[in-house]
Amino acid sequence: MLRAFQAFFIVSTLLMCVSANGQSLYKMYGDAEEAFFNEKFAEALTLFQDIEQIESNYQDIQYRIEICKLLSITQYEDIQRFRDFEEVMSKQDKFYYYWEGRILLKKYEFDKAQVSLKKFINLPAKKSEEILDEARRWSNWAVTAKKFMDDPKFYEIHLLEKGLNTKYAELSPVYFADKEELLFLSNRNDQIPDQYQIYHTKHVGERSWSDPEVVYNVGVFTRDNSNIEVVAEDGRLFQFRTDKGGDLFYSEPRDEKTGWSSPQEFDSKISSSHLSSHFFINEHEDRIIFAKNVGTKKDPNLDIFESYKDPVSGDWSKPALFSTSINSEYNEDSPYLSPDEKTLYFASDGHETMGGYDIFKSEFDSATLSWTEPENLGFPVNSPDDEIHFKLNSDQMSGYFTSNRLHTIGDYDIFFFWEIHTVKIRGRIVDESTGEPVANAKIFFRPVEYTDMYFYSPIDENGQYEMEINADDVYQVEIKMTDAGDPISLEDFEIHATGGVNTTHLKDFYLGKSTDRP
Repeated sequence: MLRAFQAFFIVSTLLMCVSANGQSLYKMYGDAEEAFFNEKFAEALTLFQDIEQIESNYQDIQYRIEICKLLSITQYEDIQRFRDFEEVMSKQDKFYYYWEGRILLKKYEFDKAQVSLKKFINLPAKKSEEILDEARRWSNWAVTAKKFMDDPKFYEIHLLEKGLNTKYAELSPVYFADKEELLFLSNRNDQIPDQYQIYHTKHVGERSWSDPEVVYNVGVFTRDNSNIEVVAEDGRLFQFRTDKGGDLFYSEPRDEKTGWSSPQEFDSKISSSHLSSHFFINEHEDRIIFAKNVGTKKDPNLDIFESYKDPVSGDWSKPALFSTSINSEYNEDSPYLSPDEKTLYFASDGHETMGGYDIFKSEFDSATLSWTEPENLGFPVNSPDDEIHFKLNSDQMSGYFTSNRLHTIGDYDIFFFWEIHTVKIRGRIVDESTGEPVANAKIFFRPVEYTDMYFYSPIDENGQYEMEINADDVYQVEIKMTDAGDPISLEDFEIHATGGVNTTHLKDFYLGKSTDRP
């Protein structure tokens, strides 16, 4: 009898544990799924992986894990594991091709992304109009991204080195040209992973930096208010705090031993302006431009506002929308105004964006006293991912921004950009064995340091090509019969603007060549 009772007790306990464990997994899956559909992919990935530790094949978590990895980890590019689910999940999950389109867009495979998104849109399964609009928007982004990448603007960009950029987020870079120093925010301290500190580094070579050091006495930031500005006129470091409902504070620069002074309130009258953390303050410290949420906490919508200081009373004006041409139905953020206050740069996921946040500029028209329609700065400054915290250096031809694009080191990384000279190049593509021209193909020039960028030209029926490319660069030259095809020729080529920007360089390429030709 005792043994029977013991056996019953053990079985009952096991059943209760299984039931409790099942309920626990069910709740964990619900939390993970909520994060997933709110597009908090990094958070969802952690939750799905927690479930995986308990029961590795619970429901569809392996499928969800692959989607989360591909959409949240910049360095993770193994799409085949996701594709292994196609036969099953394309039947079980009506969103399979939607996620495939999103993943392909993030990998810069724009034509394939459009095909997948159109598959999703045309599926007979019931879909809300909201998700259909979103899928059409992603598809439009793929078209726009390809257009901009096929016609890159004349900038060159450089991803700052490892050590300065990390697997964590680096945000809001501020550069002092006269001292060759850089300040930025990062959450790289594992002891406080949700808090951002200011780091300081110095140029120690053409493209090298000293080990970043924390600026301790200016406080810590959350991701939402990770923004700093330095006014060139007096070198004061500005930051936003939520004190008194939102106020600006500043720190004074000190010598190398003391760094920066403890923050103090900038202007007691400013809190009535209801500022936001995404701010810019001009050199005269009498004009503040900032992004403010005009939506809800759950469904935010950022617009750009501005406030002026009255030179007589010292009062700040009630915030007003910056311009109807600037603000769209989507988000505008991270404003930066040129020193002459005639060009506004800002980030937006509206207007004609390549995807996510892009950097746009608008110029002030003194004749009409209005701001021009925003112009996308194009690729390579922008990408199908997010670009924010754009700032120009004093030369107004170079600067810094942050991006979470393909092939970065971690979360958001810091990039340096500069305007470059261009040269024209033309020549022929010839089959080495026959001496005949190679017709109706394309030639691509890819800068070795940044192979996501390319310049291309069609090859006509006479085997001739012509294009304009960046000067003083080393390229890998590819010849393709189709955009999606494999290269049929690879060759390194270096070009310099020795004859001036108006010089046309002549260069022929020979397919299957056995010796170098001029």
